[in-house]
Amino acid sequence: METRCACFVSALSRAEILELTKVVHKTKMNLADLPDDCIAAIISHTTPFDATRLARVCWAFKRAVEIDTAWENFLPSDYESMCNKSWAEEEESSSRRRRSRSKKDIVMTMTKGLFLDQGFQKYVLLRRTRGVCRVLSVAAMNVAWGQDTRFWRWEQSRSSCFGKVAHLLAVCWLEISGQWSCSLPPGSYTAVWRLRITNPQGGRMYFLSWKLPLTFCISVGDDDGEDSAVERELSLSQIPSGGFEEWFEFAVGDIVIHPGVATSTTAKQVCVAYSIRETDCTYWKGGLFVDWLTLRPSGCKEAVQPKLHDMELSKIRGRPGVF
Repeated sequence: METRCACFVSALSRAEILELTKVVHKTKMNLADLPDDCIAAIISHTTPFDATRLARVCWAFKRAVEIDTAWENFLPSDYESMCNKSWAEEEESSSRRRRSRSKKDIVMTMTKGLFLDQGFQKYVLLRRTRGVCRVLSVAAMNVAWGQDTRFWRWEQSRSSCFGKVAHLLAVCWLEISGQWSCSLPPGSYTAVWRLRITNPQGGRMYFLSWKLPLTFCISVGDDDGEDSAVERELSLSQIPSGGFEEWFEFAVGDIVIHPGVATSTTAKQVCVAYSIRETDCTYWKGGLFVDWLTLRPSGCKEAVQPKLHDMELSKIRGRPGVF
């Protein structure tokens, strides 16, 4: 009986689930009196954040949350391949981990983020929206003159989820580009860069400036021939004084991942081409920090990195903006 009830509830849409709960409320029936499988099927239409909160309401919800049915809908279609890639780089084999972990453990691990490609990428399952966020470190990008310590410096950063950021000291030709192959569920995503600008007016290298804006380009293509591209400029000379020395996120624009032929929810393999350019060689520019590029669901406000602050020794010494 419990299995039939759970199958019936799992076949309902989210709107129908809400109507069902209203009927239960009108009949003065206690929702906790339903079978555990049925409660788990209802919880599966919420989010991981809601599921963890519901587990604290009563013992019936706590039992239901421990069932794999409550967590299966939270997992994206490509979660197995992502977990295998992430866990294969660790000491324990992926198959052993998959057998020893429940669906709840897998979901909670993915909400904290899976590191891929030797730690250069991060795959995050968003707790409040069930969406997928992909993050690419600047260390995996092609940075012009990036290996020359006269122009760029690679620094440790506690506020970065990757622990390392690129610091532009001084350069005439600024170009960061590359191609990123990743999988994403169909939907609309916002391309966001995490940047930081030191104040050239307070630095020792006073000749460094930003006379022209930076040009950001993002384009996405897939095997079905569906393309999406956005471009936007950022004038660093017009950033308010309070914006210097602090990390900020710059949204380039929205791109669309169209559903495939098989199903509208299956993740698609896409190729993302990205670039940051300012190639006017008539002057020197510097003081730019670059952390990562992320593709997150449009309208998402959920943070995907640790809230730690970097130690700013230049501010302690009273010399802000030292390059």
